[in-house]
This record gives sequence, C-alpha cells and structure tokens, in this order.
Amino acid sequence: MDVFYQDKAERDRVNQQSSDLIHRVQTELDKNIKKLGKQEKELLATENAEEFRQKGELLTTYLTLVPNNQDQVELDNYYTNEKIVIALDKSLTPNQNAQRYFKKYQKLKEAVKHLTGLIQETKDTITYLESVETALNHASISDIEDIREELVETGFVKRRTRDKRHKRKKPEQYLASDGKTIIMVGRNNLQNDELTFKMAKKGELWFHAKDIPGSHVLIKDNLNPSDEVKTDAAELAAYYSKARLSNLVQVDMIEAKKLNKPTGGKPGFVTYTGQKTLRVTPTEEKINSMRMTK
Repeated sequence: MDVFYQDKAERDRVNQQSSDLIHRVQTELDKNIKKLGKQEKELLATENAEEFRQKGELLTTYLTLVPNNQDQVELDNYYTNEKIVIALDKSLTPNQNAQRYFKKYQKLKEAVKHLTGLIQETKDTITYLESVETALNHASISDIEDIREELVETGFVKRRTRDKRHKRKKPEQYLASDGKTIIMVGRNNLQNDELTFKMAKKGELWFHAKDIPGSHVLIKDNLNPSDEVKTDAAELAAYYSKARLSNLVQVDMIEAKKLNKPTGGKPGFVTYTGQKTLRVTPTEEKINSMRMTK
C-alpha cells in the first residue's frame, strides 16, 4: 500500500511539473489534426482533374464541331461511349476553350502534388507530437526537462528566459534476465536519436513497438542475444509505448544499422524494412526487476 501511495505522489509531482508541456502538446496536436482534415478535404476537391483533361482532349479532337459564341457543346465522349455536354466560355475560340480546360487540369495536378507533400508533413508532425505525448505520460520528474528541451529545439515551446541550457540525460540502462546484458531505452526523442544513430554498433538489435509511438530500445554489446534477452528488450519497448500494459503488443526487431532517418525527419523518426515482429505482454513487475537504478 505504501508503494501505491509513493507511486501516486510521484505521478502527481510529475503531472504538476509537466502540465504546461502536456497542454502545449495537446494544443498542437488538435491544431494539426484539424489542419490535416482541411488538407485532405482540399485534396478531395481535386479529384475532377482528370475530367478537365478529358474535356480538353474532346474539344481538341472535335475542334471543327465546336461552335463560336456558344456557352456549351454536345459531343461524343469516346472515353465513356456516351454523349457529353461541355461548358464553353463564349468570349473564347474553340481552341482557347480547350486550352482553358488543360490549364485547369494542370493547376489541379500541381495542387495534388503540393497538397500530398503538405499532408505528409502534417502526418509526420502528428506522429511526432503523439510520441512526445507518450513520453510525457511515462516521464519521471528527471525526464521532464529533457522533454522540454526537445520541444524547445523543435520549435514547439519557447525557451524560458530564466532557463539555462539543460544538460541532457543519457538513455536509461536496464539489466536483462541473464544478469549480464545491458538493454538501453530512450526516454524521449532526443535520447532515441542518440541511442539509435550514435550509440548503436554494427550488429546490435533495436526494438520498437509496431506502428505506435514509443521508446527506441537497444541490446548493447551482445551480438548473439538469447531469445529470453530479446523478449526482455521487446517488453521494454512495449512498456515504454502507447500500448503500455496491453496484452500481446507487437514489437519490431531489426539490426540498428539497417535503420534510416529521412532528410529533415523529426527527432525519433526512423524508417526500416526487413524487421521481425515479436508479441509480448509487459508487466510492471518485470520492468521494475530489470531497473538498474531503483
């Protein structure tokens, strides 16, 4: 019972110190989710681009049948084998009307390319903010300033004038069930980047909860870990993810050196292929038993 109240008191202190960050992240998440909805709606509106191209092609094909000084023309549509009525601008020649449809098509085609890029950027931002939200939900008091510094560096939070530059913590170390293998866990995205792209050596195995925000986990200095050690690492990855304490969490396992960070990718973001996927059910008791600092 005492442990329960100690944990609750610790969580209350964390919530007090991180409340402004949680509010900021949730505000940015809401803003980007709304932005994504608007962008996807705009993309949907470009679906008739092909229709404009076809009308331009039909007007060009039947140019001699298109009248001057008329607001529409009915033509055979060889795309559908049906009749089609095409609206015209009476002030333009038949050829100019055809070119008008081609210009509309080209404009929408460029809009599709532009919007597709913007939508991907917004999705990446949402994924990043969700990962920060997950880190905050799992943070200890000592983790909060690291996460604040990360949000300052990524431009989501302004540096407070009273703040000194914070000395960043290293990824946490855990002792595997074999009693000798060290497993390292990034507790925020800056630590994740450091662990994955600076500390990882060739052949070392990396773990991450599949398709959800969570910590990067690395088995250090053991290039042939047992299945038990792999399970330990997978359980840590599942525990420090959005699926904490869920049953049969899917966790990807891959050599760290096979990971890629896209140019301009946000902290903690990686891409990879060729992974194996484990299924584990993490428990608080198991995670606590592996902690090297109690």
